[in-house]
Amino acid sequence: MKRKSLLLAAALASSAALFLTACAGPDTSGAAVSGSATSADGPVRVAVIPKINGIPYYEVVKKGVDEAAAELGDDVEVIWNGPSTDEASQQIQIIQNMVNAKVDVIAIAANDEAAVAPALKAAEAAGVKVMSWDGDADVRDVFVQLVDPAAFGAQLADLMGEQVGGAGDVAIITSTFTAPNQVAWIDGIEKELAAKYPDIDVVTTVESGEDQQRAMQQATDLIQSNPDLKGLFAVTTAALPGAAQAVENLGLSGKVAVVGNSTPNAIRQYFKSGTLKSAALWNPADHGYLVVETAYALAHGDVATDQAFEAGRLGEYSPEKDDAGLRITLSPPLVFTADNIDDYDF
Repeated sequence: MKRKSLLLAAALASSAALFLTACAGPDTSGAAVSGSATSADGPVRVAVIPKINGIPYYEVVKKGVDEAAAELGDDVEVIWNGPSTDEASQQIQIIQNMVNAKVDVIAIAANDEAAVAPALKAAEAAGVKVMSWDGDADVRDVFVQLVDPAAFGAQLADLMGEQVGGAGDVAIITSTFTAPNQVAWIDGIEKELAAKYPDIDVVTTVESGEDQQRAMQQATDLIQSNPDLKGLFAVTTAALPGAAQAVENLGLSGKVAVVGNSTPNAIRQYFKSGTLKSAALWNPADHGYLVVETAYALAHGDVATDQAFEAGRLGEYSPEKDDAGLRITLSPPLVFTADNIDDYDF
């Protein structure tokens, strides 16, 4: 596949403006993926749909999206367009708008895989290639997953097991009960606890959306209503700093363990205070970069089982077959500690 270094010019800028009027708040600041299976005479149009707009985590993801788009140059156009809340209904409307706008690839981080499935089927019927990232979808050609979900959940369980001495009551704060990645991670947590830490008991799981303040309040309520609580799993990037702040507010740093995933800049202060001992994540910018590179390859028909494709600075990836289509994994997770948290700035 040919790479070009030129950025999109005025013609594509006017095209982006059309998308701004067609969709709720899209961002077309990046160029996107190269030549298309359906747009031989113009750039491939790729709609990247996050779970929600405006949170720090997805702002980091978008940096990687923009980086890959700029590298790929004038063969591509990326439309970044997410909902204002983490509701599937808004994602469905965006999908429909993107189909009407005749994009070539839709890359979605699904809030509810079952709810968005009919809209994605309609997109495929209209000739749009579909892929998922962050939150998987039932309907897609390829899933660009962050980490192996079972291994990631197991790792979080091991971090908790170490901190609570292998025993005690814990609770889980998730985004929603239907978010595919959250469901998979929690399944991994529970399986690892059952296998290795039978004396750790998950007393409840609650939803916090992607709202840090809500997570803080829920963590406060969980601790106050469960005086024997030894730990909190906070498995969204917004929930982890919220839960850590609740523990600090209650004066329980070092007494209630908090384990989960978030960006280092959002949780650095809690490592400095000793409230957090460890957290896990991946590089969100790399994930955004890989999403665009995969969309580029998908549009060219270069994503196939056990067939390596080039993903820019990240090197080669070889998709593996799964029940819904193909799957590739970004990387093993990063584990943040007080010793290395300052090595990362995102």
